[in-house]
Amino acid sequence: MDNFLLSIIIPVFNEEQNIEPLVKRLIPIVKNFSYEIIFVDDGSKDKTVVNIKKQTFKNKNIKLISFYRNFGHQMALTAGYEIAKGDCVITIDADLQDPPE
Repeated sequence: MDNFLLSIIIPVFNEEQNIEPLVKRLIPIVKNFSYEIIFVDDGSKDKTVVNIKKQTFKNKNIKLISFYRNFGHQMALTAGYEIAKGDCVITIDADLQDPPE
């Protein structure tokens, strides 16, 4: 499975406090795979986008889609699925209510 690509879609809305902790917990889990992490910002009004952009500068496997307004969770997931390139695509929420581990 050398060429296997895992895509992780993470819809976000006003999750500025959770971006860095989520990435710190997620990277050790996926680091041995080829992966892409796709954050889909659903029109956040806080610093969610800024915090995701910081992560994209640190890690080329992290991508960002940003909506200009809130379209809802399902539309955010759909946008992520449209650009995902993975052989396997999973979704998780950014609120850390369900641990990424």
